[in-house]
Amino acid sequence: MTDLEQDIAELLNIHTRDRQAHFATDVQAAISFFDNSYVYVRDGSIQRLSPADLEPIYTDYFRGATFHEWDDLEPPIIHVSDDGSMAWMIRRFRIRFTKQEGGQATEHTSIYAGMTIYEKKEGRWLRVANTTTFAEK
Repeated sequence: MTDLEQDIAELLNIHTRDRQAHFATDVQAAISFFDNSYVYVRDGSIQRLSPADLEPIYTDYFRGATFHEWDDLEPPIIHVSDDGSMAWMIRRFRIRFTKQEGGQATEHTSIYAGMTIYEKKEGRWLRVANTTTFAEK
């Protein structure tokens, strides 16, 4: 396996682990591949978040949630820099989950499309930035 093939395999593994973390509602697994200076772009705002900042966000998001779908609508598009130090991945998938709130189960369904940027630090790919879009379906 070439270095490029290995890098792509590792990035796809992060994508798979992200999906698994959602189905397991596992906060620690979900935040395990974020860099300490992660930049998140959504809805006209820019946030700088560490895993410690993300923990309560994911805890609230996962609380009472049961995921039914978190499925690719098309294969991720991945590009790795020539020197293998940075990469980006464009993903598009459908999310469907129910959330128990106040004794009621509410279904949430959306289409996610976004670009995530990764940097290899000490031999490990970490998510350093993401631009996110959602379409309610």
